Amino acid sequence: MTAEPRVLHIYDAADVGATLVKYGRRAGRPWRHFNVVPPEGTATSVVGRAGKLAAGSLWQARRAAAILRSDLLHVHSGSRIGVVRSRPVKPFLLHFHGTDIRTQYYEPARRPALQWGADHAVKVLYSTPDLREHAEAARADATYLPNPVDLEELPEWRRTDRPRIVFASRWHSSKGGRHQLELARALRAAVGPDVELQGLDWGDGAPQAAELGVVLVPKMPKPEYLHWLASAHVVVGQSAGILAMSELQAIGIGVPVVMQLGEGYYQSPPALQGDSVEALAAAASAALADPAGTSDALAGRTWLQEHHDPVRLVRRLAGIYAAAG
Repeated sequence: MTAEPRVLHIYDAADVGATLVKYGRRAGRPWRHFNVVPPEGTATSVVGRAGKLAAGSLWQARRAAAILRSDLLHVHSGSRIGVVRSRPVKPFLLHFHGTDIRTQYYEPARRPALQWGADHAVKVLYSTPDLREHAEAARADATYLPNPVDLEELPEWRRTDRPRIVFASRWHSSKGGRHQLELARALRAAVGPDVELQGLDWGDGAPQAAELGVVLVPKMPKPEYLHWLASAHVVVGQSAGILAMSELQAIGIGVPVVMQLGEGYYQSPPALQGDSVEALAAAASAALADPAGTSDALAGRTWLQEHHDPVRLVRRLAGIYAAAG
């Protein structure tokens, strides 16, 4: 009987690698995680340059030792493909997560490295359904692996006394920033001044969101961010049409999520949808009247357990590793 490959997950995106390794190890699989980035920054003094050189050498030694103990590498994000382009050389999977293949792949300066990764990987994966056309442009047999949602780490849903609608994503074009601003304007008109609108102070559209009455909060560590989501009566998902990790986590907490999803991306998704910003605002306003009842009707956790359960995805990924040899 062939031994199961020792897999090293390198780097991460939205804790996908960490979650897969956590549940993989729980199932007895020989998976590990290397998420230490090389030292950055510049040094001008002799002591500073010596310290940076020593730190870089230590990082290289740790990277090499981790790779040598592995049979197969799982690289998260095409932008990090350089980590496997030097010795020691091992077979690797390349996992696209978003901007790397959606945007950077089409930049002349970045494309050669990303294409090299796709060409030399034993398998290419992508994490959200909107990435299919881009991933398949780089590698025709690229495979969709849904993001795992770790329900164990999600806090209890504790809504604030004052009704609150939270915009989960940054105000950026890659997240449908302009559409989000239009929705913020429609929501302000639909729900009135008694409902608080909150969003992240992040992205080039954040100042405009503030002008529309959205209270901006600073970026925060993941545990605080999850508790922030759990304070909402309704969460507004990104306008890019996909359930990214933030939207999935809100669904797992139980908060009703309002957003427009890409056609054919998901089967019976547990989100409130509409074909215009006015329809989405109306759906959010209706959910505010009965958040718990709306959540029960959407049955989001049941849907997550069917489509984004880490235990199931670990089994599927183990099959991918085995097929990769």
